[in-house]
This record gives sequence, structure tokens and C-alpha cells, in this order.
Amino acid sequence: MKSLYEKLLREVALGLELDLSDRQIDQLTTHFALLVRWNQRMNLTALRRHEQIATRHFEESLLLAKILTSEMCRRQPLIVDVGSGAGFPGLPLKVVRSAMPIVLLEPNKKKAAFLKEVIRSCALEEAEVQAERLSETARGSLAGRASLVTMRAVAATVDVLADLGRLLQSDGQIALFVGEKDAAKLAKAPGFHWEEPVAIPHSERRVILTGRLASSINR
Repeated sequence: MKSLYEKLLREVALGLELDLSDRQIDQLTTHFALLVRWNQRMNLTALRRHEQIATRHFEESLLLAKILTSEMCRRQPLIVDVGSGAGFPGLPLKVVRSAMPIVLLEPNKKKAAFLKEVIRSCALEEAEVQAERLSETARGSLAGRASLVTMRAVAATVDVLADLGRLLQSDGQIALFVGEKDAAKLAKAPGFHWEEPVAIPHSERRVILTGRLASSINR
């Protein structure tokens, strides 16, 4: 089956015009295979068709890797992926931006165990999992340290946005996977300067919304 996963991932990368090495494809394939295997005994994703997993999970994550600017690779780079779940977008993003340390934030201990297994199997360096909630992390050791915070499967409420802001460096970047209507509401939220949302391919009215921390945010 790994040959099928590899084929689907190469098609995704080609469609995004993303030049990935054989090692990167192999790491993504390993993640794919582990996701399918572990999903048989725990709920990591509701998707069952391999083509859907490739486009809905891996393609969306790799799209983020493509649209992010090199500015995030600053002197003290750190990605924090909030509510990482099955590892999206954090793990594919780490594969592409291998030099950037990453923390996968996942309070569910079973999902956290899965993430650790993917990190081990893919031999990802400077990647760790913290099994705690955002509200705890935002006031703990990661406060003010992240150059990039990503969030895909968590509702971006006012309180959540405030906690995301607490994780960021002063010029930190944020990337949210949301619906078009939610993106329009978030664009009016204080504390961030937002860019124009990027439409997600093979998706109905979903976008990636990126922004930067405004100096006025309450830390």
C-alpha cells in the first residue's frame, strides 16, 4: 500500500508545484501509512478513502508550506501547531521546513502517542509533542516564543485568538484553516494584521488565513 500512498503524495506535490526530495516524500508516505494503520483502532480522521486523505489532509498542509514566506525562518524560529490531532498541518510542514523546530500541541494522550510515533518513524529532529491545552501552554514556557503558530481543527474564538497571540514572538505569524465566513469575521478581530485569505483547492469555501501579531495585542 505504501506505493499507493507515495503515488498520491507525488501527485499532490506536483499539483502544488512543490519540489520535494525523495526523503521528504518518504517521510510523508510513512506518516500516511501510520495514519491509516492507527486509524483502524482510534479516531484520527473520519476520512477513509486514501484519495481524500491525500487531498484533505496532506495537500492542505503542504499548501501552507508553499504560501508561507521565508521571513518566518528568523533567528529564533519555532512552529507551534495547536490541536495537532493526526499531525496536520504540523508534521507535513515540519517535513518541508525541516530546519525549523516544532512543537505539536495535542491534549488527547492517544493522539499525542500517535504523533510521537510518526516523529520517531520519520526520524524528524527538533520535533516534540506536548500533551496539554492551549490555555496552559500560552501561559507557560512557550509564551512569546513562536515565530509561527498554526491551527486547523480548533474553533478560533476570541479567547483562543488571544492565547494564540500569547504564544507568538513580537513579529510572529499565524495561519488558520477556516471557512470563508469565519475568515471574514476573524479579519475584523483586533490584535492581528491579516492577509488576504488563500482558497484551499478541492474544498468548498475553506481558506487559509494568515496574519501577524499587532503591537496592540494584550499579552
